[in-house]
Amino acid sequence: MQPIGPESPGVYWVRRAALLVIVLLLLFGLIWVFRAVTSSSSTETPIVEPAVAVSESVDPQVGLTPVTTDPIDCLDSAILVEGSTDSSTYKVGKEPVLTLTIENTGSVACLRDVGPKANELEVKSGGYHAWSSDDCSPSKKTKVVTLEPDDRVASTIEWNGQLSEPGCPESDKAAKVGRYEVIGRNLDVFSEATPFALTKKN
Repeated sequence: MQPIGPESPGVYWVRRAALLVIVLLLLFGLIWVFRAVTSSSSTETPIVEPAVAVSESVDPQVGLTPVTTDPIDCLDSAILVEGSTDSSTYKVGKEPVLTLTIENTGSVACLRDVGPKANELEVKSGGYHAWSSDDCSPSKKTKVVTLEPDDRVASTIEWNGQLSEPGCPESDKAAKVGRYEVIGRNLDVFSEATPFALTKKN
C-alpha cells in the first residue's frame, strides 16, 4: 500500500486518486447512457397504422363472374301437359277437336320445345292404340319458346275418326261406337287420360 519509487509518496497518491476518479466517471457515464436508452425504449409510443376503410361497393369492372338471367331448359317436373276435347260425346262421323296444352308450373322462366316434333295426341280405346297425330304425319319441326311461370301454350287438331298405326300402313278402318280417351304428350311428359265417347248417328 505504501508507494515505492523515486517520487514522493504524495505524488503517487494523487495519481491513484486521479485514476480512480476517471474510472468512476467512466462507470457513471456508462450507467447514465444505459438508463437513458432503457427509459427511451419504455416510454416510446408505438406507431399505430391508421385503419383502412373498406368500401362495401364493388367495382363491376373487377373480374367477377356475371350472374346470368337467361332462362334454362324447363325441368319435366315443372311442365304440366293436358289432353282435352271440345265435347264429351260425338256422333260417329263427326270429327272431335283435340287440344294439347303445355303449362309451366314452375317458379322461374324456362325454355321448352313446344313444336310438332315434341308433341303428340293419342287416342286409345280400352287401353289399345286407336290413333295418333304422329302415325301418319310426324313432323321434325321444333319450336323452342320461353315459358314464364303459369304460361300456357296450346295446339289443336281434328281427328277424322279413322284408325291408324305407327308408320301409317294403309287402312280405311273407322272408329266405331264406344268409349275413348285422349292422352297428350310433350317430350317425355304425358297428360292424364281424358275420356270421351262416340255414339250412333241417329
